[in-house]
Amino acid sequence: MFSSERGEENIMQAENRIIFLSLMAIILGMMHLGVPDSFAAPGQLTMNLRDFVHSVIEKNEQIQFQNAEWAVSREAVKGAKSIFEPVFLGAYQIQDDKHKTTAQEKSSQGFWAENEFWEDSYSQQLAIEETILTGGKLRLNYTYRDFSSSIVEKYNMDKEKQTVVGISFTQPLLKNAGIKPTMAGIHIAEADREIAFQNYRVQTMRVVSDAISAYWDLYLARKKLQMRLDSEHSAEEILRDNIARVQTGKMAETEVLEAKAALATRKSRVSEAKQMIVAAMNNVRTYLSSSAAVENVDIEPAEKPSIIDEKRDFADSLDKALKFRGEYLSSRKKIEREDVRLAFAKNQSWPQVDLKGSYNLNGLTDKYGKPLNDALERDHPTWSVGLEFRIPLGGDKKAASEFETTKQRKRQALLEIKAVEVALANAVDTALRNLDSAGEQVRQQAAITELNSQLLRTELQRFHAGKSNSRILLEREENLNAAREGEEDSLIKFMKAVYQLDMAEGLLLARQGVDFMEAGVK
Repeated sequence: MFSSERGEENIMQAENRIIFLSLMAIILGMMHLGVPDSFAAPGQLTMNLRDFVHSVIEKNEQIQFQNAEWAVSREAVKGAKSIFEPVFLGAYQIQDDKHKTTAQEKSSQGFWAENEFWEDSYSQQLAIEETILTGGKLRLNYTYRDFSSSIVEKYNMDKEKQTVVGISFTQPLLKNAGIKPTMAGIHIAEADREIAFQNYRVQTMRVVSDAISAYWDLYLARKKLQMRLDSEHSAEEILRDNIARVQTGKMAETEVLEAKAALATRKSRVSEAKQMIVAAMNNVRTYLSSSAAVENVDIEPAEKPSIIDEKRDFADSLDKALKFRGEYLSSRKKIEREDVRLAFAKNQSWPQVDLKGSYNLNGLTDKYGKPLNDALERDHPTWSVGLEFRIPLGGDKKAASEFETTKQRKRQALLEIKAVEVALANAVDTALRNLDSAGEQVRQQAAITELNSQLLRTELQRFHAGKSNSRILLEREENLNAAREGEEDSLIKFMKAVYQLDMAEGLLLARQGVDFMEAGVK
């Protein structure tokens, strides 16, 4: 009898040893080896973070919209510079005039005056007009007129040809005078272009920051699915072992029920993880402007989180933010723009006083002559110089109103840059503290994971010694899995904190190899 009981005890110990070794291989493999990080299947697109960011910048519609706004502002600069573009003017006119001779005309024509006067003529005019840097306008004129009249006919003369060749100018002396008022429109358009460019950088950085967060959320969702599949597989093995032991009468059926409940819980968590992947995948597709209804491409993150032991100083980070953040650069450019507007508005409050002058050469020949040669070769000039002024009698209320409005805009710009400076300082401080906190959480979660690993190994030894059961073992395994998920959560939170600090410093795009600081670079 003693020999039979001892034999059964040896068999039970051997079975326990086999179960222990199987569970140890499964659970320790889950703790240290797991399954391959990538579930990439044929048709999936594996992307590292930098390639993903480049794709977002290339395809995201919000970024492309802001890029179009920048393009509009660049075209506006070209339009503003067109004020110096020479203009060619041309006119052609045919005229037939017939009327009764007035007493004044008869008096001027003398004894031979007719009762009726007629004149047939055609004329053409060519000119080139250009605005110069001082705000003045230069005009080169050429006028040709071919005419015949009752007087010409009465004296048996042929048609006459008249030519005028000359130059005229108008130069403002007060209002609109000088280089600054002339260039004001161009400088304002250039400032608007710079502001649009910085807005483009800001929008791009915001979208990329959110896209990077979505990228890591997708990585985390896939990682949690891996861990929960490991846990499910472990619970299935324990359930099979429990069923086998119940069939041999070595375990109570309640432990099978407990193992089934644990397996059902894990299957539910696997389903939840799969849905998390779907939501994270669609979020990533949104930043790529890719619809699941059109192209159902799965994206597999190739990047892995890592702890960056880098100390960043608040003063240094704030200095970077003031150099690279688009919001601050845009605010500075707004102040420059309002300075230009203020100087122009002040100039517009002056009276309009223009210096005008012209110099023309006149030529007149008969039908077969060359009036242009006559004008250039003979000394028949006409010239004039004078002043023209325009002074509103009410004190130019419009100009005064524009000047006061521009002063308020300048004040707004100064208040805006102060607000941006405060916001940047707070954003940098928050990002630095978040990074420190996230790093500490990673270290704490790693310690929690290690403690739960030790507890699970201890429970396996107790289970082997017959001092524990599968229910407690499953609880230990579930606690370890929760700790591992918490550690992954903290790692992803740390990675997001790193990129949020890059965002606060204005270097997020530069550190992804896609930034540009000059508006001339597209």
